[in-house]
Amino acid sequence: MCPIVGVVEPIRDAAREAITRAAPLFELVGRQTRLLDALAWSREVEERFFEQGEQALPEPSYEIDRARAQANVIELEQLAMTLDVQDPVQHWLASQCRSYADGNRMILAIGTKRFSEISVDVFGGPRSRFDADTTNLDLARHLEQRILGVEARIREKRRRKKGVLEPREADTLDAPAFAAEIEAMARGIGLAVEVVVDDRVTAKVAAGTERVRVRKGARFHRWELEGLFVHEVETHALTAQNGAACVALPFLKSGGPRTTRHQEGLAVFAEFQAHALPVERMERIVRRVRLVAMAEDGADFLELYRFLVAAGQAPREAYFDAQRICRGGLVEGGAPFTKDSAYLAGFMEVFNFLQVAVRGGAREEVELLACGRISLDDLVVLRTLRRAGLLEKPRRLPRWMQRWHTLVPFFAVSSFLAEIDLESVASRYHALLADEETDALDAARDP
Repeated sequence: MCPIVGVVEPIRDAAREAITRAAPLFELVGRQTRLLDALAWSREVEERFFEQGEQALPEPSYEIDRARAQANVIELEQLAMTLDVQDPVQHWLASQCRSYADGNRMILAIGTKRFSEISVDVFGGPRSRFDADTTNLDLARHLEQRILGVEARIREKRRRKKGVLEPREADTLDAPAFAAEIEAMARGIGLAVEVVVDDRVTAKVAAGTERVRVRKGARFHRWELEGLFVHEVETHALTAQNGAACVALPFLKSGGPRTTRHQEGLAVFAEFQAHALPVERMERIVRRVRLVAMAEDGADFLELYRFLVAAGQAPREAYFDAQRICRGGLVEGGAPFTKDSAYLAGFMEVFNFLQVAVRGGAREEVELLACGRISLDDLVVLRTLRRAGLLEKPRRLPRWMQRWHTLVPFFAVSSFLAEIDLESVASRYHALLADEETDALDAARDP
């Protein structure tokens, strides 16, 4: 049975009127808030850090329009007070009000411990519960052990045995070359996006509605191309464009911070489905959860940076990953930006939803995931709005979603495989795998 099939409630006139009032405010606030841009550290902060020998804590400064952010919070709170939360549609609008207001509250709290407290409330943190007895950090540690630990040791052992070198400069792309390839790939699937090199972007790649920004000075491995394309372009830019095309609900192009967990989860699922989620990428996602936990426990920027360098990251890459955790909070530790702890949990929640929905034949509900930047919690209301004619069918679907006929057997098989006792399989092939296990143990003893 489909998890979200049920009686579709008719939309009341009051709910339609509430949408009419809320939509322009949400769209305006969505354009003005731009939380990640507000948190960005300047290139001068980066250069000063390296000029000082990587010994001093960075001193970022933030330009905040406090009056605008405070006005946004007030207007959103006033709108929320007029909504009847007993009505499902208006309850959803009230959730959107809080989400957009939280984004502005975070901007107002930048550089304080309160910033991190709101961040945990909005995005969750490493110790937030993924399910009844598992935290995000537990999930990260499990994946690190099951996917990364042995694989990393075996890879290192083979590298030293065979003399395999680290990727050469010729095996990587600089920012302009990477941007050109991403733009060509977008044209290849008929998606109109401009890809620009920008020295202000905090992440290596960040997607807006019609523009994808690539960090100036960044270098990219060839294996990153497909993964970053399906993550940033074929998920984030695509859902934003679909949301912008919704006549009655154009604010779906931004969605607000409450949608981040499942939007990032959807993007990681797209990488997984495209076979573009290699060990190196998963290692980085898992490690970021640990970094957030370390910062919560008091690790400052320098401790995070040195941890990453010791783990083998290049200094600039280590700087940017440590920056992701400290931006907006306290570089002295104790108050991180917790967004990076949401990716793994969001991925698992999206995967689990798809497993049940696809098996139940809920194609319309699955396609709702592409109608804008949304949360899984929105699907029941969005289906109601879709059937009432207030939400258009997504203009574009990611390629994995178009291939519905491949999703059905994929999830049918994966649900069965989850019940297999792998210990019995491992014992059957013990002799075959013994050499690999010995190599892994040798590598562990001889790091």
